Amino acid sequence: MAGGTRSGSLVRNLSKRVLILGGYGTFGSRIAQLLADRDDIQLIIAGHNRSRAESFASSLPGLAEGLRLERDSVNLPAQLKALHLDLLIHCAGPFQGQDYHVAEACIRSGIPYIDISDDRRFVCDFHRLSAEAERAGVTLVSGASSVPGLSSAVLRELRTEFGGIDAVEIDIAPAHRIARGLATVRAGFESLGREFPILRAGEWRETYTGDQLRKTRLAHPVGTRWVCNFDVPDLELWPRALPDLRHARFGTGVEPRTLQLGLAACARLARHNLPATQPWLARLGHRLAARWPGGSAHGGMQIHIGGRDRDGRPLGYRWQVLGLNGDGPWIPAAPAAALARKILDGNYQAPGARACWELLDLREILLEMNRFSIISACERIDTSSGTPLMPALQS
Repeated sequence: MAGGTRSGSLVRNLSKRVLILGGYGTFGSRIAQLLADRDDIQLIIAGHNRSRAESFASSLPGLAEGLRLERDSVNLPAQLKALHLDLLIHCAGPFQGQDYHVAEACIRSGIPYIDISDDRRFVCDFHRLSAEAERAGVTLVSGASSVPGLSSAVLRELRTEFGGIDAVEIDIAPAHRIARGLATVRAGFESLGREFPILRAGEWRETYTGDQLRKTRLAHPVGTRWVCNFDVPDLELWPRALPDLRHARFGTGVEPRTLQLGLAACARLARHNLPATQPWLARLGHRLAARWPGGSAHGGMQIHIGGRDRDGRPLGYRWQVLGLNGDGPWIPAAPAAALARKILDGNYQAPGARACWELLDLREILLEMNRFSIISACERIDTSSGTPLMPALQS
């Protein structure tokens, strides 16, 4: 145990015990730091590397402990039950291709569960666990991250302004001068060239990760960035929630431009079954990106929503959040921290398994980011010129 002096038995009686699996990684560590501001939470940092878990736990204020825990352990339910947990937050990605072993272990041990997955199939099929979770009286939530946790909170905030929504486009442009987790890089790199469906002109059409290389513009100081198509849960969840939706697209990219062009080229090579997305190349890319010159410490996310107001007139909004000076990675960490507080405080108890879709108010997420160089803004798109609200989607 690290980071405190009170007896473990006393703390167990007085504190909510929260285990963060992958808790010393890029996002897990930030979720831990966000929750460490509460004296009534005891954090348990877990992962396959015990020394890293213990070292990070010792850096946290208050009492925390670090331990070794494998996400695919055959006796994971028994291990979790022995820890007497009040919540488990699963951050041990990549989630692409991962099964629901951790969530199922939480059902069997009676522990509420949150994960930060942004994998489309993992999040969108998560409801398959719902019947078992309901019988056990356990709350399970998947996707408490930028997408769909934050993106759906923005929709929840703005949807009352609309009579109908027919188009949405989301772009995420991370900073270059930040620490990147290998799991995040692997997830993106290994998916290059992979086909997935998107809603375009009211029909489902195939695209692939790395397709439609294009420019997007965020507010200063982020500015113009290059992005390309990427598969996320929102591409399926937004059409489920909005019957009038005809267009949905998600784009992400890296900087400098040379790196983004290289990834687009890898995607095209992968389409021809050439070995451009092997795991060893992801590891090489992870190292190269950390050393590549150029780029900035600023990044951001924007959401365009287009449709009609209640009088049938064209209406559009653009919402942005910018992470400055290297603080961007706190943005995807914030939804999980906000949801964790709601569950621990008894303000969200819903046995079953579901995506993190409109479960949080936008203000709850933004409150987690108050101490960082993160700004957000929402603007109504001017329609007086008669131009399309969302030209990138209307073309």
